[in-house]
Amino acid sequence: MVAHSTNFNGYIRVALARLPALLFILAIVAGGVAAQQQNDAANEVERLMSVAQTAQEEGHYDDAIRAYRQVVALSKQAPRSAALAYFNAGTVYLQFKKYTDAVNAFQHSILLEPNSAEAYNNLGEALAYLKQYSQAVTAFQRATQLDRNLLIAQFNMGLSYSQMGQLQYAEFVYRVLMRDHPDYDLGYDGMAVTFAKSGRTREAIALHEKAISLRPDNPSFYYNLGISYLVLGNTEKALEQKEKLLQLDPLAANRLAILIAKHQK
Repeated sequence: MVAHSTNFNGYIRVALARLPALLFILAIVAGGVAAQQQNDAANEVERLMSVAQTAQEEGHYDDAIRAYRQVVALSKQAPRSAALAYFNAGTVYLQFKKYTDAVNAFQHSILLEPNSAEAYNNLGEALAYLKQYSQAVTAFQRATQLDRNLLIAQFNMGLSYSQMGQLQYAEFVYRVLMRDHPDYDLGYDGMAVTFAKSGRTREAIALHEKAISLRPDNPSFYYNLGISYLVLGNTEKALEQKEKLLQLDPLAANRLAILIAKHQK
């Protein structure tokens, strides 16, 4: 029988017949080690994410960024985790006005998670802060294509058009936003500011007031309304907005008061 043969070829056949079983056992061991390593890495990523988010909430910029970088390094086989770490790092950069770093972070996030509407919106915001409005509009358009319900992206698109001086495009964006989402306060405020810039300040007043009625706790709405009243020469109404702002945002109230004082000279 082959098992007892001293024939060299027979021996080779027996040895090769056993080899797959040995490899199978090694594969099980290696698989177990790999699985444990992946589990350890996942746990460490989760821990670092928590550390980074806590540091971000407490305003510890360097600690948050350091932790997010560690997450990226540990997430080479987990692109979604790396994309989230880049995204969160980008929001930290935005918070601390590191706009170029924010752009880079959001671009890396998008490379790993190309269907993230939020990443495109935040990329647009960072680009807008750098006054790269054309690129910002492109990012906001992509965000809107990916998620029609991400209304802030549509608002930001209109704002970028306005900052570029393309007021007709801004007006179009805000008209669509108000038509499709009549309860979205920022749409009315955006249109009001666009009207004011277009020399249609009287028409803007009702839109400012509509925005306030929808979101009475937003100080920027009162500030913008106060500015429109100043443009119309109505300092009394502007002062009323300043008084309302004192309860919501004293710093904004002070800025408006300075503008009113300059206007009265």
